[in-house]
Amino acid sequence: MALQAVFWTRDQLDLALGHADQNNRRWDFLGELPRTHEEGDYLFVHGSAREPTNEYVFPEDIYNMAKMNDLFGRIPRYAFQGHTHIPGIFRMGPDFVPPEDFDYEYSLTDEKIMCNVGSVGQPRDEDPRACYAILDDEAQVITFRRIDYSFDVTAEKIYNIPSLDNMLGNRLKQGR
Repeated sequence: MALQAVFWTRDQLDLALGHADQNNRRWDFLGELPRTHEEGDYLFVHGSAREPTNEYVFPEDIYNMAKMNDLFGRIPRYAFQGHTHIPGIFRMGPDFVPPEDFDYEYSLTDEKIMCNVGSVGQPRDEDPRACYAILDDEAQVITFRRIDYSFDVTAEKIYNIPSLDNMLGNRLKQGR
């Protein structure tokens, strides 16, 4: 289902430009972008420090000590990631803390953490509002934000596209 949506989206982007050479340049540009970005104590990836584009790090992974130790061993101090769309903070305890448990503001310390920033378009923590995180490097604080948006309107647009599975629209409404 997700792969079908990826191919549909790719087709829409290709149709929007319409020129094969422009499409190829765009895909080449995207393919050449770095998979990680590191600035001092901060590592930024999509998936994980171990597999920057594809690895999922779920809250229940805190029970897989080998995986968590490997991931924490690969980050300088703080890692920011997404991929699962589940916002929260992984601590070395091992522990996963959702944003509502720290009132949406997490103070950074010397402790290593992995921050899942959530998802603007498909949060999967049963809260359908868009979710994102802001890092204030000077104050050493990560603030999670939730924003209402018209997910019903977006879901209806998905339902009206025969190539897309209705589950994709349902997922938006459920925050799953």
